[in-house]
Amino acid sequence: MSIAPMPPVTLDKFLRREAEAGEGVRLELIHGEIRETDTTTRNAWHSFVLAQLVARLVLWQDSKFDFQGSVAAGEVRCQLDPESESVVGIDVGVWDQETPSFDPPLYEWPPVVAAEILSPSDTVQEVSSKTELYLKSGVRQVWILDPVWKTVTVFRKGQKPILLGDDDLLSGEGELPGFSVPVSRFFGKLKDVASPSEVH
Repeated sequence: MSIAPMPPVTLDKFLRREAEAGEGVRLELIHGEIRETDTTTRNAWHSFVLAQLVARLVLWQDSKFDFQGSVAAGEVRCQLDPESESVVGIDVGVWDQETPSFDPPLYEWPPVVAAEILSPSDTVQEVSSKTELYLKSGVRQVWILDPVWKTVTVFRKGQKPILLGDDDLLSGEGELPGFSVPVSRFFGKLKDVASPSEVH
């Protein structure tokens, strides 16, 4: 006898489950399926790179008087695709609309740029899946920042990824006009390590 597939979890049910979750539990909703992981404090490298990126994005935002969007950071809750009921936490995002919703408390549309900063626990499969989900949901640029190798990889739908190193510029191109920052600015004060396993 075949077992009928479980119906997709709705946004309302996800938000109720999230409110009931214990401390230290992180939930995401991917295509109607709840995924749960343990939340740990971010390592110092992750937090340093996050701060550098956010600072430069906010400076860029403040310089653009005609920009009506917003910059947000720190596992920002975002409903990427209402049709598939996908809610994720984004390290850093730039949205081209003014404010998130406060009922429920999340962004209800994808950012134009989403940035993720790698942690030692991230796997290639996890990062690839999330990048693909972002692009399919309408995110125009995905930036993956690697504190160990001090690189930024830029993904755009239908294009080959671009790997940027210390001597390169990270440019917002069409989505963030005028945003151009040397990659070294995000990692310049981080000490080198022998291998990713030494980052805790």
